[in-house]
Amino acid sequence: MWRKKKLIIAAVLAIVVLIGVAGGSVLAQNGNGSEIQFQSQRAALLDRVCEIYEENTGTTIDQEELRDAFAQATSEMQNEAIQNRLQRMVQEGRMTQGEADQCLEWWQARPDVAARFGLRNRRD
Repeated sequence: MWRKKKLIIAAVLAIVVLIGVAGGSVLAQNGNGSEIQFQSQRAALLDRVCEIYEENTGTTIDQEELRDAFAQATSEMQNEAIQNRLQRMVQEGRMTQGEADQCLEWWQARPDVAARFGLRNRRD
């Protein structure tokens, strides 16, 4: 009886592993597609926000200016979060204020290119 249970457990485990491998390979192949899908959903959301605002107020919003404002707000919030994190690390004694200033200077001078690390964003 115990052998049958072991066999059933092994078979179920093998099926789960196969499903996981197949699902992982599908996700890996669609990695760039999901990024494009996210960007198109974000654009559609901003377009819909503009439409709703126009319906409610009668005033149109320039969609490009809304995108620019959204990007600026995101950048400002990221910079604030980095500054807070660096300040916390200085207070904890994990780095000096000079090191924190260098990190912040590097962060603000970095190029505006999305990072592409790992296999998910690999291009063949």
